[in-house]
Amino acid sequence: MGKERKEQGIHQRGSTYTIVVEGPRNNDGSRNQITKGGFRTKKEARVARIKLLNEINEGKYIVESEETFASFVPYWFKHYEKRVKASTASTRKYTVDKHLVNDNPFSNKPISKITTEDIDALYNLKLEQGLSASTVKRIHQLLNIALTQAVKWKRIKFNPAIDADPPPVNKEEMQIWSFKEIRAFLDKCNNSRYKILFLIAIYTGMRKGEILGLKWSDIDFKKKKIHVQRTLQLIAEEGYIFTTPKTKKSIRQIPIPEFLIEQLLIFQKEQENWKNRLGEEYQDQNLVICTEKGTIQDPRNILRKMKKICEEANVTPIRFHDIRHTHASILISEGVDLVKVSARLGHANAKITMEIYAHLIPNQDDDVADIFHNAMNQSL
Repeated sequence: MGKERKEQGIHQRGSTYTIVVEGPRNNDGSRNQITKGGFRTKKEARVARIKLLNEINEGKYIVESEETFASFVPYWFKHYEKRVKASTASTRKYTVDKHLVNDNPFSNKPISKITTEDIDALYNLKLEQGLSASTVKRIHQLLNIALTQAVKWKRIKFNPAIDADPPPVNKEEMQIWSFKEIRAFLDKCNNSRYKILFLIAIYTGMRKGEILGLKWSDIDFKKKKIHVQRTLQLIAEEGYIFTTPKTKKSIRQIPIPEFLIEQLLIFQKEQENWKNRLGEEYQDQNLVICTEKGTIQDPRNILRKMKKICEEANVTPIRFHDIRHTHASILISEGVDLVKVSARLGHANAKITMEIYAHLIPNQDDDVADIFHNAMNQSL
């Protein structure tokens, strides 16, 4: 047998073969030499070399980064936070720092070496630490976004979070008040400056932040409408600020009844008394809901007050957001069109409203069979 012919870029090393290929150019114009070994036959090496050359020529070859996850994530987050609202970035930065950078077993591992198994182990660790399934799901969503960006930036070839298995999240069963409970709660609010806030919530279904961001100039007393155009948000290191509402559809006009108009006018006069009493000390920001000094109302005080009134009124102790659910539920039970309910609540689309309140929509399928049969008969 003759001596085996040498092929360019393929070398035999002991019982295996190694391929050598000139890789993509670096930023300075130089080239990287790519070496891969361990092929059992020259044919395997030849096929692998052709595949590698094709990837390089088509711009698909990626030199996976040895950068650690802990160093990549803060760099990625600077990019990410410019693409979301400041309030969103603030809350998500805490999750990123706490659970992805600091308390993470693969934090110091190169991002190119992170596996789906590593990620599943992280989720299990967080569950063992007592985090809720919904919190772990949020960690998964942020991790997936970060690693998807790493793929786009050609730091890694594949996002291992895609195949990860975050825990299922069971939707919290909403608590809603009956008409009797609404009346009992409001009766206990009679001598409280918070009553107007709860009336707005019950009669409009507005979000807490939207109510706290409401200004008198947003209320059209003649047309009986509230114009929602800002919300109060807590931003880390900045405190409470006013920002744009949750979605474009959240900027909306909400028709209100004459009763609520009357209550708002009564409360407006009460505010005037605060201003007259304090004079220059009153910090007028034109807010509907504020402290007696005119400053922003701390949402935590509202929740404490609501809890106390629930106890005094002996009603179901619901969350503030459940007042919004109560408003929507009443409208749906009264047969209001779902699209109109969605617009009133400021949902991005009616599909969201359907997903939340589908179980409350009356079953109207009972007469479908007869409708079809009648249509068939009429066509004869």
